[in-house]
Amino acid sequence: MQQYINLNGKHYPADEPVLHHTNRGFQYGDALFETMHANGKQVQFFYDHMQRLITAMGMLRMDVPSRIKTHGIEHEIARLLHTNRHLKGARVRLTVFRNSGGKYAPADLSCSWLIETEALESDTYRLNEKGMIIDVFSRLKKPLTPLSNLKTTNDLAYIMAGIHKNEKGLDECLLINSQNEITEAISSNVFLVSGSVIHTPPLASGCLDGIMRKKIIEFSREAGYEVYDRQPLALEHFLHGDEVFLTNAVKGIQWVGGIRKKRYFKGTAKRLMGLLNEKTAID
Repeated sequence: MQQYINLNGKHYPADEPVLHHTNRGFQYGDALFETMHANGKQVQFFYDHMQRLITAMGMLRMDVPSRIKTHGIEHEIARLLHTNRHLKGARVRLTVFRNSGGKYAPADLSCSWLIETEALESDTYRLNEKGMIIDVFSRLKKPLTPLSNLKTTNDLAYIMAGIHKNEKGLDECLLINSQNEITEAISSNVFLVSGSVIHTPPLASGCLDGIMRKKIIEFSREAGYEVYDRQPLALEHFLHGDEVFLTNAVKGIQWVGGIRKKRYFKGTAKRLMGLLNEKTAID
């Protein structure tokens, strides 16, 4: 079946070129994106995603398009999901990029937006059956800047970690910052369970300000867990923990089976995944 994308409100065949070579996302990485999970036409945590996007656009001095500012983009997402017949579980990517013109200094601050959708195997979040085997990628450290928490298209550190993952036959890699603190995984935030306490790297360590990270912290506290999200974490903490799991907007929670010779349980991840599906169930 022919698939489509939505560029500024107009649908185009997904296999045809629509962006010019002067696109600033291509030339300078002058772009942000949100990856979301949709169930039917409902985007999970839509308003959290829009708040994060609008805040990030403000930091980058991007003019916010009216469809995003008024949340009319939700209708545009639903329209594309219907056109592509992605009526159960779907991955949605919304990219915003500054319009062409100028060199490093843009000609103006106006932006365009593009929506893509991709069908998922399930309309709910599913915990992986086999624990992921991961390790630390230390060859390239994530710098600490005011932009470190943003979801931009400047993803070379994650790409290099992904190449390392494939070369080493790993399921994922953890990144570290310039102070050798664990920040996150390639496409996820990371959580550590020690006893009855849940830890996750603080935003001050440079991790992505993930929507699922935010929700799992919230749900964990509601469930009675003590959550520490302001203390830096090092590899040593993970090698002495009981559980490790990863979170992102599309997969929800994925449990880690081991780092190097260390092996982990999955009880907390399983319980929190149940809570996540309860919170996001469609009536």
